[in-house]
Amino acid sequence: MAANPSKTSKPVFAPVRQDRNFEVVVQRVRDKLMDGELRPGDKLPPEREFAKQLNVSRNVVREALRILENAGLVRTRKGAHGGAFVAPGGTAQMTQVMGDLILLNAISLEDLFEARTLLLEMVLDKVGQLDHPPDLEPLANAVEETRAAVMAGDSARRVAAARDFYHQIAELSGNSALVFTTNAQTDLVQTFLRFRISDMEPEDLINSRVAFLEMLREGKFEDAKVELRQHLDRVHKSLWSKKS
Repeated sequence: MAANPSKTSKPVFAPVRQDRNFEVVVQRVRDKLMDGELRPGDKLPPEREFAKQLNVSRNVVREALRILENAGLVRTRKGAHGGAFVAPGGTAQMTQVMGDLILLNAISLEDLFEARTLLLEMVLDKVGQLDHPPDLEPLANAVEETRAAVMAGDSARRVAAARDFYHQIAELSGNSALVFTTNAQTDLVQTFLRFRISDMEPEDLINSRVAFLEMLREGKFEDAKVELRQHLDRVHKSLWSKKS
């Protein structure tokens, strides 16, 4: 027979705090997303109706929506057709989390650079295993946009073209997790190196892009991995060393 707990023992559970009702509302929305009852683009009930359905105050609903928006799950719009809508997927939160880990010295920049290279090599391995030739037209367009940005001497355009280049590589895999992770890593690297992009020799950049694309067209995926790694090593090492 189990012993009766002492009346003076410390409580195991803390009282439920009524002022944390917004957390319950946040979880309710997450549950609806998990169950598929809410999908990207769906509009949440108006604030007054939302509060009535959940039997909470409008202030609680506002706080819950603020948290959901910060988490990237909800977007709010103003105007006659405004309101709170389920957001499409994005990489901003992934980038923010990894960026914070770097600021906290939990992840080094060297580890980030290496992980980025390994991830892109994994993408190319996946592409090489496809049972059909990859559609390289979007990637070729990204290469041409890079060439145009270089010729125009437009650094901001070069940054955008670089992001699209790596995005299009990831898209070749047909794996959305690889696409989102690649985009997040690219965004994070660019936050550190975007002001040094113009330091990269234009001719080296274009030659590398063109050679990489041609290797993919010829099905030389291992050669493409080598070319990409060498290029990324130059970018990561030379640009970061100049920054520091």
